[in-house]
Amino acid sequence: MIHPEAAGLHLALRPPYRPQALKVSPRHAGAAALAVLGALGVVTYVVKLVTAWGDRAAWAYPTVALMFVLSTATAAPLVAYASRMAKGYWALPVRRIAALYAVPSLLSFVLLIPIMAALPPLEGRSNLWFGFSGGAPFLTDALALSILLLTGLALLWFSAVPDVAGPPSRVRAMPPLRRWLHLNWAGTQKQWKLLRAANLTLGAFYLMGYVYVHMLLSTDLGQSLLPGWRSGIFPAYNALTGIQAGIATILITLALVRKFSPEAGRFIGDEQASALGKILLATVLMWFYFFWSDFLLMWYARLPGEVAAMQTTVAITYVLPFLLALFLMLLIPFVLLIFNRVRQSLTLVAGVSVFIVAGLVFDRIRFYVAPMANPEPFGHVMHELPAPYWPNALDVLFLVGMIGLMFAVYLYAAARVPILNGWEMRQGSMLRKERTFMRARVLVLGKPD
Repeated sequence: MIHPEAAGLHLALRPPYRPQALKVSPRHAGAAALAVLGALGVVTYVVKLVTAWGDRAAWAYPTVALMFVLSTATAAPLVAYASRMAKGYWALPVRRIAALYAVPSLLSFVLLIPIMAALPPLEGRSNLWFGFSGGAPFLTDALALSILLLTGLALLWFSAVPDVAGPPSRVRAMPPLRRWLHLNWAGTQKQWKLLRAANLTLGAFYLMGYVYVHMLLSTDLGQSLLPGWRSGIFPAYNALTGIQAGIATILITLALVRKFSPEAGRFIGDEQASALGKILLATVLMWFYFFWSDFLLMWYARLPGEVAAMQTTVAITYVLPFLLALFLMLLIPFVLLIFNRVRQSLTLVAGVSVFIVAGLVFDRIRFYVAPMANPEPFGHVMHELPAPYWPNALDVLFLVGMIGLMFAVYLYAAARVPILNGWEMRQGSMLRKERTFMRARVLVLGKPD
């Protein structure tokens, strides 16, 4: 048994434990580096807007940045919902850390607008919309993504209100607007029931929205721009690898929080690593399952358009990004995660997660650069393979800056919202105890509902 952290089992109920936001010093080297990278991301974004508006090829690598954000930050809050639905007490210190990624997910909407503006018209090329003229794909994709992002923010805020609001007397003293934003929180039994129901309901809608957005964007920014590329498995692969990278991102964040935040880090340990490590190993295996399923369909059908698409994204044009993604997202993590010692150590499993997050960049390059840079998106079959479109200096700076900006925005949010879910952790301390059974120490769990 992986023993839970002692601090989480012995929380003070009177006075109630109230978590704090991260204490971030601008003089810290890591915070300063993120600030510089964030500024770089803003500058390169503005440069792209001014110099490359409407140039689809110029927005190929920004599309990689968009799909990276959607596959890391936007996927992370799903862990909070899944652990609540499954009543996983191991995830009590993880849920707010995961939900806070709803804030940097907003960058995806900022990236989406100029990318969608650069897309060619739907007429004459394969697409998802079957002649639908209601603003597709610009309006439909933007609307779907905005609903997903608002749901993520609501999920974060509803879970944070009991920690942010404070005592009922403080809420009553607030101006009407702030009191409304804090849900008139008084901690009544009815409010607690509504809060739990809202967290589960919003989480379910967030999961549905996440899958739907990945289906839309993987088609409109990927398959529809590469003639002959038809795959019903690719949207599912895109969403699943996003969940894999989202879990990896959370593990890296947990390791950093434990190292640099003594107040929050005392609740985080190998219990979280063991649980998330098992799920991460499952997603690594699913990476191979979905890739192989898609490959088999193309191998046996041998349709010219699908073969050309496979040659572009896997075998010839972008073979180097594919091999890097294969090693970083499948082979290296699988070889390491099959060992219990690696999965049960937060430091080691976070190190494996770094490989996965790095591999995701190359995985998205092979899938989205070729379609966005393809000069001939019309027709039903590619007669010639497109030439590889490698990044220039601005593209590299854009990618690095946007990834840095994502983590800088997360750090900004974590410095203003309590990074731990105090009310759930207080409840968990009442429902979990370690007891001696014969010669062993066992964990006793209470399941109130």
